Amino acid sequence: MSLINIALSGLNVAQTSLATTSHNITNANTEGYSRQRTEQATQQPNFTGAGYIGAGARITGIDRLYNDFINEELRLAGQDLQQSQAYLSQASQLDSLLASTNTSLTTSLESFFASLSTASEDPQSPATRQLVLSEADGLADRYNLLYQQINDQNSYINNQAEALVSQINQLVTSIADLNDSVAAAFSNGRQPNDLIDRRDQAIRDLSELVGVTTSPQTDGTVNLFIGTGQPLVVGGDVTLLETTRSLDANFQLSIIQPRSGTDITSVISGGQLGGLLTYQQELVVPSLNELGRLALVTADAINQQQAQGLDLEGNFGVNIFDDINTSAAMVNRVTADTANNGDALLQIAVTDTSLLTASDYTLRVTGGNYEIVRLDDSSVVDSGSIPLPATISLPSEGIEIQLTAGAVADGDGFMLSPTRRSAELISMVLNEPTQLAFAAPLRAITSLDNRGEITISQPEIITPLDTNTQPLVSAGGATPFDLIYDETGGFWQISNVPVGYSVSPANLAFTPGVNNSLTFTIDDGLGNAVDVTMDISGRPQNGDAISVDFNSDGVADNRNVLAMVELQTADLIRSSSAVTGPNQGLVDSYGQLVETVGVVTAQKKIETEANQDIFQQAFDNREEISGVNLDEEAANLIRFEQAYSAASQVIAIARQLFDRILEL
Repeated sequence: MSLINIALSGLNVAQTSLATTSHNITNANTEGYSRQRTEQATQQPNFTGAGYIGAGARITGIDRLYNDFINEELRLAGQDLQQSQAYLSQASQLDSLLASTNTSLTTSLESFFASLSTASEDPQSPATRQLVLSEADGLADRYNLLYQQINDQNSYINNQAEALVSQINQLVTSIADLNDSVAAAFSNGRQPNDLIDRRDQAIRDLSELVGVTTSPQTDGTVNLFIGTGQPLVVGGDVTLLETTRSLDANFQLSIIQPRSGTDITSVISGGQLGGLLTYQQELVVPSLNELGRLALVTADAINQQQAQGLDLEGNFGVNIFDDINTSAAMVNRVTADTANNGDALLQIAVTDTSLLTASDYTLRVTGGNYEIVRLDDSSVVDSGSIPLPATISLPSEGIEIQLTAGAVADGDGFMLSPTRRSAELISMVLNEPTQLAFAAPLRAITSLDNRGEITISQPEIITPLDTNTQPLVSAGGATPFDLIYDETGGFWQISNVPVGYSVSPANLAFTPGVNNSLTFTIDDGLGNAVDVTMDISGRPQNGDAISVDFNSDGVADNRNVLAMVELQTADLIRSSSAVTGPNQGLVDSYGQLVETVGVVTAQKKIETEANQDIFQQAFDNREEISGVNLDEEAANLIRFEQAYSAASQVIAIARQLFDRILEL
């Protein structure tokens, strides 16, 4: 009987080994599967007078071939790869959008200013004027297109984030269930290899969606944490995630843990979700803000220069683009936190586009005090106690915050986005080509009775005109007046100024034979004044006169359209929050945006390629240990089959011997 028992033990060992090998073969293509191997040992031998006689073999365990360090390395490599791939996928689209000649803002800006240059050659031509309006409309459309394309991409990110959070919740629930099953198996003193494989694969799948940290426990479970240590899975307990609208309710999602109410958006990293959220913060938000700032500067600069000139009817120019401070625009620049207790309604007016930054701001109320923080460098730009004043002026930022109704309460928060949607809202409002103000409002004419030799330039108004100062230089204002040369005093005397107005200084010093740049101020006596400059050279004689008049019939005058052309290269934009004034042109500023996106995209491409190599190396390392080698398993099949056959033969021999004994 001992011979049969020995053979039976060998039969059982070979059978278990065959089953394990078969299991390996059938799971060779199962993702996350770790190959298994039977471990066997001799059974307790029997003691006889002749010594210990062996009692066969037994299976001591079925081992799962794995390496914790390599498995963790693979998980982290997959986490990093998915993050960089998700980032690169979106960044490549933005890079192509901004840099392509078919969609680039540079193309539209150059076409618009080229049309102005063409119009300056024949300022009264209906065709060239219509071309300017067409290009202006095209420029506004290009801003609108770029905003819409980037905003659509942002909407995709938000939708994708919601879908990823749903997948994350499903996976963490599954991992918690597997934790319970693994813990139950461990309590029976055995390691459930296939359950652990399934759980490890689920954790790797989760890591590809969002970055997590793991903490193995002595009972076989694994705890998972997100962000800076916020729990996702603790044993069999799950903390689910959900998405909600953030302070910037129209733009971004927040990721919160409902159980604790913790907003973890800012600490999420790794995986697809981390890549998308990081891309949204690093490129989408700055790109929209920069485009919006460019749109505001473009519209404001063109409108202001248009207001300095006269159209074909002799009227001062009206806006070409929509006003930058419409009621809708000002309201859209502020988003109140949905959890606010107060009922304050805020809006933002842009006071100086040359001082705008491309940053967002937050206004928060805590302990009876408010604080306004510029987000691009976390600088506090204003603070004070509540109640909020009706107007909070931020001259260094080029904006003012207006409280239109209600009051704030402790804990209230507001997202301030002065430029975010401006590229969406810019539009052309001028439809009549004759209303393009290409002529300058003042002209100077030398008297036909002059006896000296005089060369003059046309007067240039160097103080920006607005609705208050335009009347000073209009047909019913302080013009016409004369400059009469006093040879004895060596100056030009201001004469014949209309009643109620003044021009100072009364005498303009002049040196014959050289160019003299003369500046004088026209004042209406009501607190409104404009400065005017003009060049006079030559050798006038006593009594020579120059008449300064309103340019009512200057249809061939191109001075104001030339000033519009100069805006293409003028420093109109503040390049960073650290700069106190404009130091960059429109095209250069857009080029810097394109360059920034292009550099980041190139860096992410290199990073993704490196992460792909790291992941592949980690995958290969795991496969060397845990992967199924079909050639090896086929050899094991033959080996264990032979062992099984040999054990069967021992049983047959033992039976024959037993039968012989019975015969005796």
